[in-house]
Amino acid sequence: MALVTAIYQGQRNVMAAGWHTALSSEPPLYGVAIGRERATYGLIAASGEFGVNFVPAKQARAIQGGGVLSLHDGADKFAALGLTPLPEQPLALREAYLAYHCRLTATLPVGDHDLFVGQVQRTHFDPAQYDERRLFVGQAAIYLGRSEYVTSGAARQSFPPQLYRPEEG
Repeated sequence: MALVTAIYQGQRNVMAAGWHTALSSEPPLYGVAIGRERATYGLIAASGEFGVNFVPAKQARAIQGGGVLSLHDGADKFAALGLTPLPEQPLALREAYLAYHCRLTATLPVGDHDLFVGQVQRTHFDPAQYDERRLFVGQAAIYLGRSEYVTSGAARQSFPPQLYRPEEG
């Protein structure tokens, strides 16, 4: 799950998004699918930008709250969930171990949602959550469904490409 942020004319929102993906390396594109009835949808469509924030497992309550609380009901989800935008990058959350600031490049209808495609303009990351190879070493929140979360484990397996190459000789 990711927390998607949007701001337009002083109104801001954050929402949980389960349907999101990297789309391209060059140019760097990221997509999020958002229901047309969501408050965040209107903010992104009007502003032409959005943030995608990945927060650690200790923030799972905020992820869930981002999907349950609604700006349509007047909720200030930032305050209610204890989330803090970075002053220099207001679409990035201080609590995120990784955040993308995206400029909207396309809106594609995909069933009952639209896929907002954004070109990544800036990134923010917490270096304490990555090792010397720039691999994430923190605890990610993994959504199982029905309001249940688990964390990523510390055990890793590595399958480098040379394992799949035939031996020469």
